[in-house]
Amino acid sequence: MIHDSPALFWDWMIGAYLFLGGISGGAYLTGAAADYLRQRSESGGVPGFDRTDTKSRAYGLTALGGMVVSFAAISLGGLLLLFHLGEPLNAIELWLFTNIESWMAIGVWVIILFVVAALAQLAWLGFGRDGGFGLDLGPIDEIVDRTRPATDTRLALHIVGGALAVTLIVYTALLLSAVAPVVPLWHPILLPLLFLTSGISMGISATALVPTLLLGVDDTGVHEFSLADDAVILGEIGVLAALLWYLAGAGGTATASYELLTQTFMLEFWGFVVVVGLLLPLLISGTLILLHRRGTHVDGLVGRAAYGSKFGFVLIGGLFLRLSILYAALNVPIF
Repeated sequence: MIHDSPALFWDWMIGAYLFLGGISGGAYLTGAAADYLRQRSESGGVPGFDRTDTKSRAYGLTALGGMVVSFAAISLGGLLLLFHLGEPLNAIELWLFTNIESWMAIGVWVIILFVVAALAQLAWLGFGRDGGFGLDLGPIDEIVDRTRPATDTRLALHIVGGALAVTLIVYTALLLSAVAPVVPLWHPILLPLLFLTSGISMGISATALVPTLLLGVDDTGVHEFSLADDAVILGEIGVLAALLWYLAGAGGTATASYELLTQTFMLEFWGFVVVVGLLLPLLISGTLILLHRRGTHVDGLVGRAAYGSKFGFVLIGGLFLRLSILYAALNVPIF
């Protein structure tokens, strides 16, 4: 029995787009959380967080970094998607995509609206009076200052942006899982959950790299974001285990996909997805927590290297996860 792979019709650009889309949505969520924590920290309203100028500055940098990463990732991912389609100029006809029953059409509008939301928050945080970039752009700064809403209103707009971010992360999985009856690996429930947990984890890691590299890890919120990432990684492991259990026991094409994923793509899946992307980050984080409890404070270059390595491993694992999900997928044979 011969199984065809839907990946025969795709190239690396689709895997890269799925990777960048996940980072973009997760980075927005992380930046929004940091933005909220900065405002609460400045007002002394975050239980368990000391009000310090260093931490407030770090939250501000993390919030701005999250928006930069988010906007840059979706912009690059969108370009890859357009060029993969072969006719980039057809993008001018996007307004014709109105089929609300198609996740491809829905995804186009999600991307457009998300780009607007991320760009607006990036402009309000980075430019204008007291902007995080500290640039003097004259008329642009004036426009930003005039359009910037009150802080409470701007933070409330993160709810809309956050909803779009989650939809951005999940919609690609929903698009793939629409053919789950003939491609068992793309499970209609487990694949969206897997992409969601992985996307949030990658977003936390990509965003937390900014304060890690620029400010260090001492009193910058990096440790707290790392702990949040650990919790998400554990959830991702649970979802991935459930997907493997389903594939191994379903028989037929599902089991063939399981064997392709875990045997043919053994290095990519077990090596890069599981070991590098999931287990090593938890091992590094667990080691840092244990050292802290024993009175050894890891900071300076060692702390930056440790947390930077952890976050980098998460990103590598997220990329290989999406490539593995694409290339290990098999169609149910027609005959």
